[in-house]
Amino acid sequence: MDGANFKYWAFISYSHADAKWGDWLHVALETYRVPARLVRNAKPEGMVPKRVFPVFRDREELASSSSLGENIQNALRSSRALIVICSPRAAASRWVNEEIKLYKSMGREDRVFCLIVDGEPNAPADSGLLESFPTAVRFRVGEDGQVSDEPAEPIAADAREGKDGKRNALLKLMAGIIGVPYDQLRQRERQRQIRQRLRFAALVAALALAAGLIYAAVADAGLNVPFGEAMRVSLDRHELSVFRRVHSETEIRKTAARLRGDLLGVFRERLQQGWILAAPPEVDTPKVTAYAKGQSSEIWAHSQALFAIFKMPDHREAQREFLPALEVPFAPALEITDPHRRYRWIDLDGVEYDKSTPVIWIAATLGAALATPDLLDSKQREDVLKHLDYVQEILKEYHPTNSGGWNMLPAQKDPNKHHLYSTTLALLALLEARQANAPWDGSTERRDELIRQTAQWLVDRFDPKGEPPGWRGISEDTLEIYDGLTIQIFAELLQTQEALPNFSIPPAILKEIPRQLALFARRDLSFPVNGGEFLAQYTRFDGKDGVGRRLIKYLWYPWVIDCSVSWLKFADHQQLPKEQRVQVRRALGHMVVDLGDEALKRARRDYTFFASEDLFGLSKITPIAK
Repeated sequence: MDGANFKYWAFISYSHADAKWGDWLHVALETYRVPARLVRNAKPEGMVPKRVFPVFRDREELASSSSLGENIQNALRSSRALIVICSPRAAASRWVNEEIKLYKSMGREDRVFCLIVDGEPNAPADSGLLESFPTAVRFRVGEDGQVSDEPAEPIAADAREGKDGKRNALLKLMAGIIGVPYDQLRQRERQRQIRQRLRFAALVAALALAAGLIYAAVADAGLNVPFGEAMRVSLDRHELSVFRRVHSETEIRKTAARLRGDLLGVFRERLQQGWILAAPPEVDTPKVTAYAKGQSSEIWAHSQALFAIFKMPDHREAQREFLPALEVPFAPALEITDPHRRYRWIDLDGVEYDKSTPVIWIAATLGAALATPDLLDSKQREDVLKHLDYVQEILKEYHPTNSGGWNMLPAQKDPNKHHLYSTTLALLALLEARQANAPWDGSTERRDELIRQTAQWLVDRFDPKGEPPGWRGISEDTLEIYDGLTIQIFAELLQTQEALPNFSIPPAILKEIPRQLALFARRDLSFPVNGGEFLAQYTRFDGKDGVGRRLIKYLWYPWVIDCSVSWLKFADHQQLPKEQRVQVRRALGHMVVDLGDEALKRARRDYTFFASEDLFGLSKITPIAK
């Protein structure tokens, strides 16, 4: 029969007692994919198939039949090869023997292949071993279908343990069926397995890489996953973050310059008759007349706004527009006859006690004006220095001890009941005086001594066990950590360390600065500000006892900008870890670029101190040189 007319690649002959082996062999043959190179290189083309399919296997018992059925005979005639599953059971099977006889009688003895699964092939009669080969396998068969006494040389694969094994036995059978040398098929199979292992390894590696990238992306996005923080640190170290953007320095500087110009417009709108109002004009207009008459003076808001304006690194001509406002707190309308001072500087209508905060802001503003290059002429500079000298005299009332702490109220019953915010502002004003090279209490040495004392007082009150570590209220109605004020103090301590060579920030504080700044990269302006109400007993200037109080909320947004700029300068000089610098730059960019316009809207509609502190923070960012 011509090869093209064969219906089946193989006929499996077996005892139904070996059905499990029949099942395995049938599936193994039909699903085995011949190595592609053998298929391509076969001569003539198509001689070697991609798969040996179909394979015939009879599933019917023939115990009650007297001869092979017609379908069995036809299947045998239509099969290229006969595979005999050899076992003692097959050797005893009449029908297995009949199938072999019929197939061999067709002149296809060389196409009979044996798979030994049990027993012993060609077992000697006296060995006690069970024969696995059927008689028609062991002997040649004539054309008449009769078994001769001439021994045959069966082609066999041995699937038993310790012999070929199932896999190699299958390859031997396949080699015989498709007509290629076993060694060649085995070699190609090994090469294919190596390629498959390599592909599998590549797939596993790709999946692992994909899983790693997904995991890194999840961690990068800030989700709480195991080792997520370590992953984010590693990404920042190599500047590979995708989901936590770090804005470029150019983008930050351009945005800061634009926002400074917009905030300057806010102050121009609120400049009324020489005063910078404490709120938008539509809210504060009724107070303008009172300001002009000196009946009420929002010195705090006015001076804080001027301080921010004079700290701008650009807009020099616009700064000159606000120079007349420097004289407003010293206007004749505000002069009084009380023996303790010439001017009455209170921060709210109807409040009969003075506080340190408006006075300190005046001192800081005068220092900022003196430090601004090319802002004051010689006469203006002389006047500002006189004002600063007077303000410093007044501030002695709020600094009655040499502890370094400053008080909210003059003549407090307990002079050691210092106020955290007043002390923080005092350090700010002292640093401004140093930047202006202006004296304090008559000398620059005294100024630097006060800077050191004040900074040290703040350092001594740092709470490393706070949540987060920082500064908490001392005599306020709440003792929680003030995160906004903590960031402001961080910034001022960094500036003190830069100004005074013999002052160093303790390591416990230094390590907290970048860690806390980095957290602000996840915060938006809806995050609340916190603060507390300070209360202290004091003696009024008329000799009567009084109780002074003031509720202050501490912004965080502008001071994150201020502190980030100061820390990055320090970190670059000290070559601190790159990942820390990247994290702080991210927070800085988030404040300026991401939140800047929203902060501007808030400044336009809210109290003036929002615009003042925002402008101060943005002024720490130098403009791009033209």
